[in-house]
Parts: sequence; C-alpha cells; structure tokens
Amino acid sequence: MDQLRLADDAVGGWLQLPGPATAELMGSVGYDFVCVDTQHGLIGDDALFPMLQALAATGTPSLVRVSHNALDVIGRALDRGAAGVVVPLVESVEEAAAAVVACHYPPRGTRSYGPTRVAWGDADVLAPGLCAVMIETAAGLAALPGILQVDGVDAVFVGPSDLALGTGRALAGQDEDPSYDELLASITAQCAAAGIPVGIYCASPAHVHRFRRLGFTWFAGPAEGALLRAAAGAALRESR
Repeated sequence: MDQLRLADDAVGGWLQLPGPATAELMGSVGYDFVCVDTQHGLIGDDALFPMLQALAATGTPSLVRVSHNALDVIGRALDRGAAGVVVPLVESVEEAAAAVVACHYPPRGTRSYGPTRVAWGDADVLAPGLCAVMIETAAGLAALPGILQVDGVDAVFVGPSDLALGTGRALAGQDEDPSYDELLASITAQCAAAGIPVGIYCASPAHVHRFRRLGFTWFAGPAEGALLRAAAGAALRESR
C-alpha cells in the first residue's frame, strides 16, 4: 500500500455506504487516500474489514473516522489495516492525548497488541497509526493551541458543519459568512505555526479550492453517496 501523506495538498475520497465494491471503485480513482466513515456513515464493524481490504487492493491508503474517541474503537480500526484514524469531537488536551495513546503500543501508548491483519504483510507491526483529531466545536476551537502541542497528534481535521453550528452559525455559513472564513483561517494559521497538517471535509470541488485558499493542506470528500445521488439526479433530469 502506498504511504499515507497528508502534508502535500492531499485530496481524498470519502465512504459512507457499506460494501467492498464501492470501496474498490473509489480506491481506483486515484485519490491520495480514502476515509471510511464509521461515525456518520452506514458502515458497521463487519463491513469495515472487507472495505479496507478492497482499498488495499487498489494501493490507496485508508483512514477510518471512528465513531468516538475510545481505545477499543481506535484499536479495532487499526488492527483491520487502516493507516490511521480520524477522531471526532476532540475538545481538550486530555482527549487529544487519549487519542494519541490509543494509536501507540506500550511503552508510549496503551494500544493492545494482537497479531491480526497488520501482521500478515511485511509492514512494521508496531508502527503507530496516524492520529488525526477533529476540531468541530467551540470547546475544541478554544483548546486548539494546547491540542497542537500534544506529542503524537499527527494532523487536525475540521468538521465544517458542526463547527458552524457550534459557533452559532447556520450551516450556510460555510459558504457565505466572511466571519466563518476568518475563523477557519485562524485555525489553519495556528496549525501552520505548529507544523501540523490541517484538513477539512469538502462537500464539493469548489469547497476544496476555497478551503485551500484559506490555508488548509489536505481535503476529503464529497462522500460517494452524495456523488451518486447528484449523478443520478442529473441523469434523470437530462432524460426527461
């Protein structure tokens, strides 16, 4: 599998629908990575493993957005072969540190060792998974300076919808509120100063370009379900 890189203007895909065929299709496109969303997606634990296998068959690095910040949840995603995890709703230094230690084996961390899928190939079985923490609430935003100092936080990922709602804005603020752009630029400036890659979910290619101008360094989305629905709707309209 290709090495996962998030600091080189990486553009990734997003999976919310269960199924290895869809994962393989998205992996074959040429994305720099694909994120499997087990938080808001419809992907359960049993579906995750074959989807990661399908992505590996295409050579595309995989991330898993876990359902919540917990040792067992993070460990299961990494044991199944994810190159890293995206941990939602991180709101404090302590929560960021908990995510980091869940990605590392002792003595640095608390991840439990089990020779599962990660031991089947020639990769370093003790290598930690990449740890990306999500900033998507007012509390997380306030804690960001400290979070960026937590050793082992490899990347930051912004949830633009929750961050808009959590800071008293409408969802449409992602597109038309200059103060929201200022808020996002403040996040990217802090991450740049700390040398931490900062990504964001993008609902469209236009969002990728706009967020790139605001200083983001990696991008994920739109989800395959949204792409399929948009394409199906366009095909229907053109067929009428």
